[in-house]
Amino acid sequence: MILVFGKNGQVATALRERLPNALFLDSHEANFLFPEQIVALLDSKKPKVIINASAYTAVDKAEDEREASLTINAKTPGAIACWCKNNNSTLIHYSTDYVFRGDGDRPWLENDETSPVNWYGETKLQGEKAILESQCAAYIFRISWVYSPWGHNFPKTILRLAKEREQLSVVNDQWGAPTDAHDVARVTSKLAIKLEKGEQCPAPGIYHLRFEEYQTWHQFATSIVEKARQAGEELKVKEIRPVSSAEFPTKAKRPANSRLGSMYAKELFE
Repeated sequence: MILVFGKNGQVATALRERLPNALFLDSHEANFLFPEQIVALLDSKKPKVIINASAYTAVDKAEDEREASLTINAKTPGAIACWCKNNNSTLIHYSTDYVFRGDGDRPWLENDETSPVNWYGETKLQGEKAILESQCAAYIFRISWVYSPWGHNFPKTILRLAKEREQLSVVNDQWGAPTDAHDVARVTSKLAIKLEKGEQCPAPGIYHLRFEEYQTWHQFATSIVEKARQAGEELKVKEIRPVSSAEFPTKAKRPANSRLGSMYAKELFE
């Protein structure tokens, strides 16, 4: 059996149509604030493959809710990994570009040194470490700038503001690669099905998933508006003004360079 945590998130929602026979659980059914309850749930379900699409993702709020974000992003995934080790199950877990310090201009590779610039990134890094320390069979997929038709994400916010305002200001000195949740679901589901069937798979480990070209938030916003206009949407916006991160302060610092490159991910696409 394949069990998916985080039923209502962007990636898990995309996974539902690809894994119709999997068990999907939301935060009410599986509250990551209580690791011991998650372990008890796993004891009762005994899945062969676990996909953890549950996470604390409010980057600024995490600066204040440190214990809650650490439990959800690190302690509970670590407990799940230990259960997998003890029960010969496999874990697929999602991490983030935020585990890196975000300087320079070259893409970050899987074996580059990690050094988060905010607490959210630190909690995700601690989650990775806990999973690796368990020595379970685990695939850790680092992804960035996820978007989809569901939930809260950058394209949906830009489209809403573009209908309300004539001018938008968007940061133009942070680089990354937008990631469609459908692409992540495609790679994940293919791997999960092979794992459930006991077929040959790439080696467990950390993989960076990138499907689109590197760009800034401003470039991403511009392309979103252009595509919406081409699709016939009526938008009020006339100008998308590029600004620096200094002009758009946030509680949690953001990495300037979130480009993810990969030494290994091609193995997942074969």
